[in-house]
Amino acid sequence: MVLALVALVVLVLFAVRVRRLGRRIGSFECALRPVGRRDWTSGIAVFGVGRVDWYRLVSLSLRPSRTFEREHLEVLARTHRAAGGRDQVTEVRCCAHGEEVDLAMRRSSLAGLVSWLESAPPRGEPLV
Repeated sequence: MVLALVALVVLVLFAVRVRRLGRRIGSFECALRPVGRRDWTSGIAVFGVGRVDWYRLVSLSLRPSRTFEREHLEVLARTHRAAGGRDQVTEVRCCAHGEEVDLAMRRSSLAGLVSWLESAPPRGEPLV
């Protein structure tokens, strides 16, 4: 009985966490895979001020699993692949702090990510 109650509480906490993350402004579904690995980890990414926070989907943690700062994030390559239904999934190879990771997201989410990266202030020293 106690074990069933604990399992129910954990399930409710997980559902509330996923719902809150998914309803945040600037959130989108995004799977992550370190380069060289085969398995993807499902998650939710959320745009922040100057960063993208990535939360592992299957977790109870309220903190992001990964944080990508805008000034250190660069899109290296894109690969489009068809998914079930009308949605197109795009795999993106990114470099952040010298580490390469693959991200998979919907095309519309990629458009938002690229726009967000391009809207950053210029990097480096001013030329004037």
